[in-house]
Amino acid sequence: MRIKKIIPKKKPIANKRPSSAVAKQPSFYLYRDPKFGFTLRLPQSWKTYTVVRRRTNLDDAEYGAFFLFKYQGKVYEDVLSILVFRMTKKEWLAIYEDSPVIFLAERNGLVYAYTVPGELPSDFLDPTGNDYDYKKYGKQIRLLTRMVNDDVPKIVKTLRFT
Repeated sequence: MRIKKIIPKKKPIANKRPSSAVAKQPSFYLYRDPKFGFTLRLPQSWKTYTVVRRRTNLDDAEYGAFFLFKYQGKVYEDVLSILVFRMTKKEWLAIYEDSPVIFLAERNGLVYAYTVPGELPSDFLDPTGNDYDYKKYGKQIRLLTRMVNDDVPKIVKTLRFT
């Protein structure tokens, strides 16, 4: 006599797609400038680690949108600055071509440009002031360095006008 092996029935596999409620959030968010209407696609992480300050009538530019580095409630220096100049590209190049200010676009008599910090904030220096305190500020230094070196080059390519 042969015994038949009993195999339990498997439940049908449910659709593996996440529902819209749990769908993956976009990895970026859209910054829309209230004064000049340009947009930038920023990494989602920038919502946690930046604050935006805007200023008009700067010494050399008409307007600036400054994305400042923020870590655990403390606000440091700029990660990215978007500057708007009221001049032609030709005029702008005559003044800024050999400067750390980088041209982005020209539109309606305005030049859009950006800058990034040339060095880490002095807040990250050790007590001697001669080197950065990597033991104390290592996480902030790595994060800020990634934002400036990896994120900013991608962000500035997303500049659009509405």
